[in-house]
Amino acid sequence: MQRLLNLLRGTVRVEVVCRYPERFVNLCAANAIAFWGMQQLETGELRAFFSAADFRLLRSLSAANGFEVSRISRRGAPMVLRRLRGRQLLVAGLVFVVIATRVTSLFVWDIRVIGNEAVPRAVIMQALREFGFTYGTFGYGIESEMLAEKMKLRLPELAWFAVNISGSRADVLVRERVPAPEIIDRSVPAMVVATKSGIITKLNVLEGRALVSVGATVERGDVLVTGMLDSRTNGPREVHALAEIEARTWYEISACMPVETTVKRFLGEKRVKNTLIFGGKRINFYFNSGISWSNYDKIITETPLRLPMGVSLPIKLVRETYKRYEPVTTEQSRERVIDTLKQQLTERLSDAIGDGSINAIAWDAREDNGVITVTMYAECVEQIAASRSFTIWEGNLSATQP
Repeated sequence: MQRLLNLLRGTVRVEVVCRYPERFVNLCAANAIAFWGMQQLETGELRAFFSAADFRLLRSLSAANGFEVSRISRRGAPMVLRRLRGRQLLVAGLVFVVIATRVTSLFVWDIRVIGNEAVPRAVIMQALREFGFTYGTFGYGIESEMLAEKMKLRLPELAWFAVNISGSRADVLVRERVPAPEIIDRSVPAMVVATKSGIITKLNVLEGRALVSVGATVERGDVLVTGMLDSRTNGPREVHALAEIEARTWYEISACMPVETTVKRFLGEKRVKNTLIFGGKRINFYFNSGISWSNYDKIITETPLRLPMGVSLPIKLVRETYKRYEPVTTEQSRERVIDTLKQQLTERLSDAIGDGSINAIAWDAREDNGVITVTMYAECVEQIAASRSFTIWEGNLSATQP
């Protein structure tokens, strides 16, 4: 802080020639002249830093007290302003930049969306534009609470919404709504049916009467636990059957891929288009917007401009790079194709069994006319129980769709 203050008021490095240095120091103390960074040379001279005002006072006392002072260098704001005194255009430009920066910081030029996962950023930005909040919006004119209420009505997926504005940057903070867990209506009579075919390895009935036992073979759609109970004292009654039932299941899944594939071979030709976006207006630095190549990759690089103190400017540089390539047919190794298909099949199996486990896997691979087919044979253990409501018709139980 003291260093900044010295730069603002100006500092002078001074060389003092005197016979008795201690008298010079006492003279400075008596006249409240501050100095710092004092050095004594081998020849006896003293060098130190003084403020510009203290240097003028020191020079007026030098002749009467028998010492000589000379200025070595000076720096600080007064010296800079003195140099700019004859450059009115430069000073006017600096003043304009300062004023423009201050005015620009009152508007929002940088919007960041934080906390979204399921709701895309583009959807949130579109909703904000509908309510008048976009790039170039006056920051102090935003009613955050009202905007939050409108956004939660516009996007029911959001449970919480807030806008924090810092200068020309706005942080849009969102928290997505957590889906409510499915509530089981225990008052509705239901049965438990098999969602997959297999051999039962574990049976845990929570409600209802089991119709199968461990070791039984069941097919998809079979009733495993009924919700019809027959009590000698209370007679027949209906309950919502619940159960945890695990079974050994088997899968046979196939996938294929051609050995030959098409890849990109870049030819070394590229074209670059630069664009300046100022306050939402697009200024192109090119004339021909078309690309004559039939095959090319497009790479877009956006560079927002900011001042050193972090103030965002309404200026963004966009660089579009087009790289030409030609499609080339190449042949992959058989081992790579088989490994890729195995990985895909394993992921499909994991999605199919959910929290289940895989006991064993066997593979079979064959090639026909340049196409490799991989088949996976897997044995798993997984949950196969699902509750379904039932109807009573002529004394028979029939499962209905959920």
